[in-house]
Formats: sequence, structure tokens, C-alpha cells
Amino acid sequence: MNAAIADSFYKSLSKLTSEEQNRVRESVFLFLQNPKHPSLKTHKLGKLKTKGFWSAYVNMDLRIILYEQAEGGWILAYTGHHDDAYRWAETHQLEVHPRTGVLQIFRVVEEKRVVLREVRPLFNYPEDYLLDLGVPPSYIKPLLLVETEDQFSDLISGLPQDVQERLLDLYTGKTVVPPPKVSTLEDLAQHPLTRQHLQFIQNLDELRRALSYPWERWMVFLHPAQQEAVERTFQGPARVTGPAGTGKTVVALHRAATLARRYPEAPILLTSFNRFLSSRLQAGLRLLMGEIPPNLTVENLHSLAWRLHNHHPGQARIITEKRYKPWLLEAGQGLGQDAAFLLSEFAFVDAWGLYTWEAYRAFPRTGRGVPLTARERLKLFEVFQKVWARMEAEGFLTFNGLAHRLRAKAAAGELPRFRAVVVDEAQDLGPAEILLIRSLADEAPDNLSFALDPAQRIYTAPLSWQALGLEIRGRSIRLKVNYRTTREVAGVAEKVLPPTVEGEVREVLSLLKGPDPEVRGFADQNACTAELIRWTRWLLDQGLRAEEICVLTRMKNLANALREALKQASIPVTLLQEAEDTREGLRLGAVHGVKGLEFRAVAVFGANRNLFPLESQLRQAPSELDREALLNQERNLLYVALSRARERLWVGYWGEPSFFLEQLNSRVSATLR
Repeated sequence: MNAAIADSFYKSLSKLTSEEQNRVRESVFLFLQNPKHPSLKTHKLGKLKTKGFWSAYVNMDLRIILYEQAEGGWILAYTGHHDDAYRWAETHQLEVHPRTGVLQIFRVVEEKRVVLREVRPLFNYPEDYLLDLGVPPSYIKPLLLVETEDQFSDLISGLPQDVQERLLDLYTGKTVVPPPKVSTLEDLAQHPLTRQHLQFIQNLDELRRALSYPWERWMVFLHPAQQEAVERTFQGPARVTGPAGTGKTVVALHRAATLARRYPEAPILLTSFNRFLSSRLQAGLRLLMGEIPPNLTVENLHSLAWRLHNHHPGQARIITEKRYKPWLLEAGQGLGQDAAFLLSEFAFVDAWGLYTWEAYRAFPRTGRGVPLTARERLKLFEVFQKVWARMEAEGFLTFNGLAHRLRAKAAAGELPRFRAVVVDEAQDLGPAEILLIRSLADEAPDNLSFALDPAQRIYTAPLSWQALGLEIRGRSIRLKVNYRTTREVAGVAEKVLPPTVEGEVREVLSLLKGPDPEVRGFADQNACTAELIRWTRWLLDQGLRAEEICVLTRMKNLANALREALKQASIPVTLLQEAEDTREGLRLGAVHGVKGLEFRAVAVFGANRNLFPLESQLRQAPSELDREALLNQERNLLYVALSRARERLWVGYWGEPSFFLEQLNSRVSATLR
């Protein structure tokens, strides 16, 4: 069988109803088995005027657009209702690029007469250079004539994704290196740029899997940078980073599946921060692999730690800060340190497992804010010892303590190890958790893979990879193409961040275009609530389902008050912590509960100066450095909220707006005071 399925076919198929999709699948399967099969008498195949395109009949209303390859075989290019399908065929072209050798599907460009002005951003680039970048010849002159950003965006939207990426970088003044050229037909099928938008089918089993429901594009088409992170054999710990929406979780899923196949007899672990995220990883793997193989474990880290502890029992109950805080304050009386500092230093020591005086005395406190002499350290350590002794006497452990206990057992060979561990949302893990993960992984190639975004770190302080014993230089891959969010939403979300986060320059490229976000100021909370309800009703009138809308607040009490107002307005509501995919209603909750989720429309309710950042937390910071760390976490929290929106974003505040919002650009529909 010589066939391929284009990304454009998947996109068009997803727009049909379930019944229509099933009819298309049935016709595709029969046709690719045997285009002259007797049962296809009514499935007429007709050659279209557009070069190379054919139309296959599904029923009176549906058509499949195919491309006949010169060496034989077919490419499924598009499917849709009669007029839509033929219109697509008339306005698109499929050809091998004369310079790169890559097979491209692109929209036919119309030549227009324009009045030339002095400013033409791409005018100074040679035509040969643009051809080397993969620009189809018919696009060269129109590109040289564009004068505005909107003209440029509209023109390149019809090009393949990889070409759009290069041109967007070029438009913003970056140096762009031409892609490698394809030399043979065999190279064409394996070339990363081809695999980014074409799925080659070798046999009926592959076709059957490709036609199974549901068709998820992330399962098939990976960006070359994602492919490298998934398929490369790393000689040590590896890391993939990128802004929200760039497909880090997709990489983690594919990486885990790849390693499970690469080492079929060895145990592989895919883990994340909490149970909810791990359950989503399990669902994603079932889509990707059909069945999760027996050598692949998907489990959140806290659950895994308790399971390992229960298999190797020792008396332990987890204690929280609320329970041990009085013990710590009682033991620390007379030290001259305030409660906030005592709690912060105790948490720091506990996170790194500094349970001996020798370990604490020698450990660097870089970034802790409050300097300590050796004598002051010793007095603090004696206080901590009293608290640990009381915990032990009553059968308690912090979770960090449990993690360090398990790490010691792993070092002694008392725990099972994994051939490889893949970690999603790794920015939310602290030192104890990452050190535990490291102790559970074999010392071998491909042993550790981390996916993270430093700007989404909302629970822990920044960590030094070297301090954790993880050398990732030369094994770090950065993603920048946003597949989820429009460039307008992504631009607003990124604007609340500094240009560099934890030493990493922020760079995001979104190929999707949409409406400008709204940032609205109101006299009071009631006025903000009324406008939010109006906006929500307008979205529902536009055809969005309530489940595709999410409203986020900084505090739970705001969410509770808003829930009652929405109910009174007859808008169905489901709290985020109660939400399941099958439950109806607008999703509502505090920002901390939205990690790993995305929605077509998102509203951030109460982006006030006293809430982002939360003033009550800042007042408790024991030092200026601690205050700065809290500010960064609060900024990251707002970034998480804003970046959950795929298409539409609404931000409302009353009184003074968060000063994080003051960095937004002028294209936002805003009324900032």
C-alpha cells in the first residue's frame, strides 16, 4: 500500500459530525484497499481541473479530495461537504518544492495590484534566499510586496506550518537558516518536515489504526523539535522546555511510548505533579497506544511514593505545616526570628533533606535572603531537631521527609528501579521529589526526561539542576511553536512575564490568529460580575458550549460568590475540582486548579492589584528576596490563567488593576487606569 494522510485531511475531518466522519472512514478504507473494488460502484472517482487532485464520492453530500502521486499511490488531502470540498481543491495546490524537495500543500495565492510604499519588510531579501526557505515560487513576489503585518499574516496563513515559522522569524528580524534538502523518495517519507504534515501508511493495519476514532492530530504530527525530543537517544538526563501551548505534554507522552517500545522488557515510568495531571496522561497514552503496555507505569509522584512506602513499611503519617507550626514556634522562642522566617527555613532544610548538622552547616543558602552565621545556623538546627523528634515520637513525617527516606532505601538497593522516567510539569516539583525521581532511575542512557515551563512554576522556588546532580548541558531542547493559543492571547500572556525567566529567553510563535483579548476595569465587583455574565451569554449565543468556557479567580471565596451570581443568571456551573469531561456547565475555580487544562474562552475575574500579587502573602515574606520570589510566583500564576485560553480571553478587575497588566501592549482592548 502506498498512501499518506495529510494534516489538512485530519483538520477537515474533525469539522464533520460523528456520523459523517464514520461514512468518510468507511469510504477511505474501501478505496485504499482497492480503488476498483466492486462495492465502490457508487463511489465515483473523478479527476479535477486542479493539477493532481481527484474527488472521491462518499454520498450525495460528502466528498474526499485526493492527490495522485507521480510514483503511484494516493494522498488524502481534504474531506468535506460538496461545495466546500471542491472550493478547497480549487484554492489549494500540492507540489514538491523545487529547492527543498519537501512535499507541500498550500493555498493558491492571488496576485493583486498594490500601490507600493517605501516600507516593505521583506523587500531586501533575495528571491533565491526565500526559495531556499521553502517558500513556493508563486508566493515570492506577493511576499516582497506586503507592507503591513496584517497583509503579511493573511498571506502566509495559506502556507505549510514550517514555512510560516521561518517567515515569521524573518519578519521579526531573526536570522533564519534554510532547512536541509530532501534528496530521495525514501528521504521524503522520513524527512522531519514531511512528517510534520504527512502520515505515510504502509499496510492495512496502519490504515485501520489511522482510521480509528478519535483522530487526534498531536498523535501523528510532531514538529521537528518535538520529534528530536521524542526519538533521540540521550546519554544522560534530558530536558524539554517551552511556553504554554507548545506541546511539552505531547512530547512527554510520545517520549514515554517511545521508551516503552525501545526497552520492551524494562520498566518505564511516566509521572507528574498530581493525580489529576497523571490521569490526563493515562488518557492521552490510551489514545496514542491503544493499550498501555505492561512495562509502562503512569502514576503521580505522591501516589508512587506512598505505594513504595507501603511495600516497604515503616511508621509514618504525613504532617502538614498547619500541624507542626505551633511546635516550631514553641521550640524557636528566644531566637529572635519571626514566625515567617522560621517556617521558611524549616521548609528549605526539609526540602533538601539536610537532617544532620554537617549537611546543614555546609549547604549553600544562596538566595535565602536572610544571612546566617554558623552560630545562628546551629541554634536553628537545634530547634529543627526538637520538631523532628516530636514528629518521630508521634509517628509523623513531612512528605519531603518521606521522599528522602525512600531515596535512602533506593540508594541501598531496597527499592525497585525504572529503566527510564519521564516527568511532565517538572517545574512544580521540589528538590526532595526530583532527588527521589533521580534515585529511582537507572544510571543509563535515556534514564531521565523532564518537560517543564519555568514560567508556570507556582509552587516551588527555582532550582539549580547542577545542585540536584543533573547535568543537562547539550541535552536541553526548547520548543517555541504554540499549537493551542492564538497569537493575540499568547502575546498578552507572555507580556506579563519578563523577557527572561530563570535564565531562559522567552520565545513563542503562534500561527493561529484570533480576536484581541479584552482587559476591562470596573467601579466595583458587582459591575464586573454583571459584565462577565453578559460576556458569557454572548459566547453561548455564538455557539460555544458552556463546558468550553472557564472563569478563573485568585481566591476560592471569589469563585464561590461568582458561582451564586452565575446560577441566578441561569448559567450552568461546575467547579473545577468537581469537573469531569462528561459534566455540563461552565468551569469555575481558583487558578491553582487549572494546571494542564485549556478552554476555547477564559475569563480572569478579579485581576486586581491586591490579588495579583496577593498582598496578604507579600506582607509575610521574611526578606526582600523572599518577597521577590513570591512576586515571581504570583506573576507566573497570572500567566497560567491567561494562557489557558485558546481563542478568547477576558480579564476583569475593579479598583486598581494588577501592575502585571501594565506591561500589556497597546493592541489589547483595554481600559487600564
